[in-house]
Amino acid sequence: MVERVCIFPCGGIKKTEATVARIAAYMVNEDLLPRRTMILCVPAYLRGVEEDLVMVEDYPTVVIDCHAENCGTNLLYLSGITPAARVFIPDLAEQHGLAYGSQRRELEPEAQQLAEIVARETARAALAMLENPLYNFEKQRIKTDTCLAQRGLPADPFDYVQLAPGLYRPSNMPDFFPEGSDA
Repeated sequence: MVERVCIFPCGGIKKTEATVARIAAYMVNEDLLPRRTMILCVPAYLRGVEEDLVMVEDYPTVVIDCHAENCGTNLLYLSGITPAARVFIPDLAEQHGLAYGSQRRELEPEAQQLAEIVARETARAALAMLENPLYNFEKQRIKTDTCLAQRGLPADPFDYVQLAPGLYRPSNMPDFFPEGSDA
């Protein structure tokens, strides 16, 4: 049984959608699933801080990608880690007819609403992993010999399978929704 889930929001500084991702991650971690999730700190991860390395090796990770560059997906791919799930903000924004807004410091109402939707989808995936007794997450190991400055990343390195609008899992990772449930 999974004890905790790692949340990895895109950390793009210049993009308002990255603020939506980070706010959503905090909503999950502090309000929706407190003490059941943890947020990956990208600078600490890149620096090799043990706590952040252990998070992605020992627990399933939900990546919140906020744009087509797929920063979270690609960083994990380059370090040899397969996320358990991905929440893709552009899909959710389109489905709900919401925009990212233009403010990075404090979200505008429409972007705040989008962050809430992203948080709910992220929490839904994490909760399914936490509560499904048949979900079997196998620990992973980071590749230490990978150059993070590689070019030519594949467009979809994990062959994502769509479970619901904006919610995906890699094709080679176990399904976390209980059999027969409505994803």
